[in-house]
Amino acid sequence: MTFDKTKAMRNAEKYLSQGKIRSAIGEYEQVVKHDARDFGTMNMLGDLYAKSTDIKSAVKCYTSVGDHYGKQGFAQKAIAVYNKISKLEPHSLEVSLKLAELYKVKGSLNEARAHYTRLADHFQSKGQKIEALAMWKEIALLDPYNTEVYLSLADSYLAEKQLDEALDAYTEAGIRLANKGEHEDALTSFARAMEIKCDDSKVLTGFIKSEFALGRAREAAEKLGDLLLDLPHNREIRFLLIDCLIEANDIAGAEKAVIKLVEMEPANYPKFLELAHIYLANEDVDSATRILSMSSEHMLVGGQADEFQVLVKQILDKNPDQLDALRLLARYCSWQRDEEALRQSLIKLAQVAKDVDSIDDERSALMQLTMIMPQEVAYADRLREINEIHGFEQADEQENLFDKRFLKNQPSSAKTLPVDVAQIAGAAISNGDIGEANGFDPALEGSGAADLAHTDAGFAFTGAVTEVGELATHANGTNESVVNTGDALRLQKEIDSVRFYIDNGYMELAEKAIGELRIEFGDQPGLDDLDAELASIPALASADTSDPVTQELPPVSSVEAKSFDVNDLRSELGLEESDPNDDSDYETHFSTAVAYQEMGLIEDAIKEFQEAISLVRPNDGTRRFFSCANLLGHCFMQQSMPNLALKWFERTLETADLTEDEKQGLWYELAGAYEAEGDIENAGRYFEQVYAENVNFRDVSERVKSLAVNQ
Repeated sequence: MTFDKTKAMRNAEKYLSQGKIRSAIGEYEQVVKHDARDFGTMNMLGDLYAKSTDIKSAVKCYTSVGDHYGKQGFAQKAIAVYNKISKLEPHSLEVSLKLAELYKVKGSLNEARAHYTRLADHFQSKGQKIEALAMWKEIALLDPYNTEVYLSLADSYLAEKQLDEALDAYTEAGIRLANKGEHEDALTSFARAMEIKCDDSKVLTGFIKSEFALGRAREAAEKLGDLLLDLPHNREIRFLLIDCLIEANDIAGAEKAVIKLVEMEPANYPKFLELAHIYLANEDVDSATRILSMSSEHMLVGGQADEFQVLVKQILDKNPDQLDALRLLARYCSWQRDEEALRQSLIKLAQVAKDVDSIDDERSALMQLTMIMPQEVAYADRLREINEIHGFEQADEQENLFDKRFLKNQPSSAKTLPVDVAQIAGAAISNGDIGEANGFDPALEGSGAADLAHTDAGFAFTGAVTEVGELATHANGTNESVVNTGDALRLQKEIDSVRFYIDNGYMELAEKAIGELRIEFGDQPGLDDLDAELASIPALASADTSDPVTQELPPVSSVEAKSFDVNDLRSELGLEESDPNDDSDYETHFSTAVAYQEMGLIEDAIKEFQEAISLVRPNDGTRRFFSCANLLGHCFMQQSMPNLALKWFERTLETADLTEDEKQGLWYELAGAYEAEGDIENAGRYFEQVYAENVNFRDVSERVKSLAVNQ
């Protein structure tokens, strides 16, 4: 039978008018039974229960109604209902807490404070100190100007060994005191907080702000310097130290601190820019240029080429003849592949270098100009004049300005420059080999992988032109097959490729390639040097190299190094796709990933590490899987993704024949990742595992104690 709510409501009203409360209650009970969302009727039913002295039923109805209004945001209605409950159960702590929270939401702070105080006094009388402190903390939050209550709270938390709560209370008290301008008292509170946790970033930030307000930035810097002695790898403290040194106008000290910070983590290079702007504001263009030189590659690779160009322009606006800034301008033009701007910057660089008698800079700029502008004989004449005056003509290495300043690990075999650079460049250009003629190759520089291409593949022009000249000198002597400098350039390129084999441990390939080159070019000094290098390696000293020519030789490419590409590099070295798991594939991806990681390009590094690890196995007898998986874990930690880092640290443990030190290191990393994930139980388990085997491992002893306290 269908329930008729309207009829039941009429019957209840009729019973009420007749004074039949129990009968009315019965009708209302049927209504709320069939419509649990009718909170108006439920409230009325609670009133009737209260009149009939059924306190338990009344409280149940009122609680349902009060909770509903509270959840809907009707604080005033909820307060009215809970006040009814309070009259029925005046000693209910739950009701007092509900009323305190509702009054706080409504903004009636005095009423909220009264209820919280009542609760605090009750807990205190029962010896429940922690619960009492929680109530006093709520009282403190109601009054943003009350610092004394926070100091009392902090002292009480400290006495109860509630260190995290004490730390928060001292910190909040310090911040409130600082906001009131009471910085000395604020420093006292911050000092108490630092006794609990010396490296808390919120505490340290408040501490240095108060020191700044008192004009004591130098003292703050000294304090942070002392902390760094115990915590040398703490990034936040170093950041704050730099701010202190800047505030103290110790820009030189700040510069040293920034250099250390960037050495630890290259992604922090933007701090250099802050210093550069300060130096410019102080009209110290030399220091601004020095700072910009240290961060130039980070800015270009990091997509801040425009900001880099603006800073260089500001420096040159203040001093158009600043030599280092002119070098940076040329670097920028090379990166942007702006040939006209590059020519103009090199012309200006050569002029200024000549004016200030900087022979190396002028000579380097002139060499670049003779390569990209061979038709301008004045540059070649001036270069020849410098070589003759200073004895560079036959005995010294070519000093390529941009290779020297911007590229690393140049080939060690570069020797002499026996023929005129302009002639070599002209011959290369006439053969269509523009990439070889240009020592720093704008195409490579602009690709963002110039350092990697020059370093790993050995295509830097510095060594190439040198040995090319030497080979060209022998063209009419011991080897008739080298008929021009174009062939010499190609031979040098092949020699560099062979040297890459040797440097990366591909001895068989190197041996075969040398034999093939002797067939084509005959006995050349560069090939003799390669044979000597191979003979000096113990693993090859006893190997049979009597007939390398008869062995199969992978093709050696002579394609121009116009731009860097991993596939082009494989082809250049004769490492084709026929063997997808070739060691060189792994080494290429792994080396690229390491380079990206050092530059702070973590996502790119992760991609390359993933490519590399797909080519190896945990039990392949090498350490490649171990190295790659471990670094992937660190990359994901740097990206604040501890859940993904855990996966790779755990996979690293799959590596066969791990040493005890390696196992302990991986357990430690796993513990750190679990801790970052918030899984304290597993973090503690792994820290304890390390601690059980080596109590002196890193800071594991402190980590175990810290977790024990927090648990």
